[in-house]
Amino acid sequence: MDMTAVTTLIAELIGTIAFALSGGLTAIDRRLDFFGIIVLSIITAVGGGLIRDLILGSTPPAMFVNYIYVTLAFSSAVFLLVFGSAFRRQLSKSLKIVLFGINIFDAVGLGIFTIVGMNTAIAAGYENNRFLMIFVGVVTGIGGGMLRDIFVGRTPQVLKKDVYAMAAITGAILYAYTFSVLPTPLAMLLSASVVIVIRLLAIFHHWNLPVVTAEKDISRTILKRHINK
Repeated sequence: MDMTAVTTLIAELIGTIAFALSGGLTAIDRRLDFFGIIVLSIITAVGGGLIRDLILGSTPPAMFVNYIYVTLAFSSAVFLLVFGSAFRRQLSKSLKIVLFGINIFDAVGLGIFTIVGMNTAIAAGYENNRFLMIFVGVVTGIGGGMLRDIFVGRTPQVLKKDVYAMAAITGAILYAYTFSVLPTPLAMLLSASVVIVIRLLAIFHHWNLPVVTAEKDISRTILKRHINK
C-alpha cells in the first residue's frame, strides 16, 4: 500500500468517526432513543460515501463491501451511548457543549470527506475531469450532513445558513489544482484544513450567505388566502 492510499485510509477513518459523533450528538440534542442515536450516527458517517459511489457507478457501494466504516460508526455511537448515559445530567445542562461538539466534528468530517471523495474520483480515472472531481468531493462532504438533517426534520444547513458548501467547494477547488503539483498527503492536509478553518470561522463569526427576503411571509399569506376562500 503506497503513501497516498495509507493517508486516504487514515483520513477516511478519522472522518467516519467525526461524522458519526456529529450525527450521534445531533440525535442526543433531538432527544432520540438509543436506536435513533445509532442510526443517525451511521447515516451521517457513511451517507456521503454512499452517494459518491452511486454517482461514480461503484456498486455495491463501499459501505456494503468494507464493513470497517459501518463498524466504526456503530462503535462511535455506542461510545456516545455509554458516555451520554454516564453523564446525562451534565449533558442536559450543557447544551452549548453539545452544540460545540457537533460543529467541531461536523467541520472535521466535512473537510476530510470532501478530499477523500475527490481521491475516489481520481482513483476511478477522472483525474482530468476537474468538474466531476469537485462535484463528487463536495457531495461526499455534505451528503452525510444533509441526510442527518433530513432525518431529524430540519432544513439541511447547506441550504439555509452558514458557509457550509462554500467551504467544501473552496477546499475542493484548491485540491483539484494542487494534488498533481504537491505531494498528495500534503495537498490533502492543506485542502482539508482550508475547509475546516473556513467552516469553523463561519460558525464562530456567524458568516452567512445573502438570502432573499420579502416584506411579508409569502407562504403564510397564500395559505391564509386559501383558508379564507
